Amino acid sequence: MPYLERDASGSVIRLHAEATEQNFEFVPAAHPDVKQFLEQAPADAAADQARRQMAELDSSMIRVLEDLLDVLLQKHIIMLTDLPPEAQKKLLSRKAARQTLLSEAGGLNNGADDIF
Repeated sequence: MPYLERDASGSVIRLHAEATEQNFEFVPAAHPDVKQFLEQAPADAAADQARRQMAELDSSMIRVLEDLLDVLLQKHIIMLTDLPPEAQKKLLSRKAARQTLLSEAGGLNNGADDIF
């Protein structure tokens, strides 16, 4: 996540883990449209709660894995080129998106990007 698929009116109709041949819109996991889509009332409130919790955990876990890869790369335990091309592309895209987000925020890190 989070690539949004919108209908003609601009409403989010699906979330995707990765972009496909169609033009999906990449947004941060905490984007209001993602939250609104995930909070739409399903038939089962317990399932809704579980979905929201999993979405939050997935977002946190992605950051942990990204930091782990950074450590492995910095220590030359693995090389970026050891990863499959698609994994390289996704990792670099995520890093660029996070860097853009931080620079748009004036380069200030309010702690929301930190693990601890």
